[in-house]
Amino acid sequence: MQQKKKPIIGISLDSVDKSTKYVYSAFPWYALRQNYAESVLKAGGIPLMLPYQYDTIDEMLAVIDGVIISGGDEDIHPNYYDQEFTSDRTATNDRRDNFEILLTKKTLDKNIPFLGICRGMQLLNVVLGGTLIQHIPDYVKDSSINHEQPVNKDMVSHPLMIKPSTILSELADNRETYMVNSTHHQAVDRLGKGLKVTALAPDGIIEAIESFNHTFVLGVEWHPEYLNLNGLDFNIFKGLIAAAGGSNSNYKK
Repeated sequence: MQQKKKPIIGISLDSVDKSTKYVYSAFPWYALRQNYAESVLKAGGIPLMLPYQYDTIDEMLAVIDGVIISGGDEDIHPNYYDQEFTSDRTATNDRRDNFEILLTKKTLDKNIPFLGICRGMQLLNVVLGGTLIQHIPDYVKDSSINHEQPVNKDMVSHPLMIKPSTILSELADNRETYMVNSTHHQAVDRLGKGLKVTALAPDGIIEAIESFNHTFVLGVEWHPEYLNLNGLDFNIFKGLIAAAGGSNSNYKK
């Protein structure tokens, strides 16, 4: 009996050059934490890193079964959601924006399973016509939650409330609350077309979104690739792998 092919999951990369404080090479280099790839492997997929090659996006999408837009230190340029800079904390990377926006548009057009993590969730919202909060403390006053947690990213720091009858709720085994990590200073503001909110922080910040119009399109504001001991994080990767493998009746199969 022929063994079923493992789904190939393309993962977007951060891009760093010598002008940053991170020292690896005198020449530009790509960056991705190991735990993105390890989480895909543990969930039964094969990770494939996606360099910024605009002319080969269609060829890349022809060989992969799912896409992850990873997190990163840079923000999406406000031009993409028709705003000016409103915070001196907003730092952008045009090269990454341009590639990931085109990649996301083509992924959605082809209904390829998609997971956006932190910046990736924000990018999904912008691609579908939504806007962003450029700096949460300027928007939510006197919140008891620090969305840029001072503790390590692999530790949970605040709860979220999950809406029922959603992909996220199914992945959460229908639990209504979960503790998650938090390392972002921006967030979704106005929702993009065809999206719905599936989880909120206690201060009202949107923590997860998904699409009405696609088989599996999920954005989460926290970093599930750390696989915190709450079950949901691993289920998110298993859900992506299941959808990429053709299963849409139970995303945890």
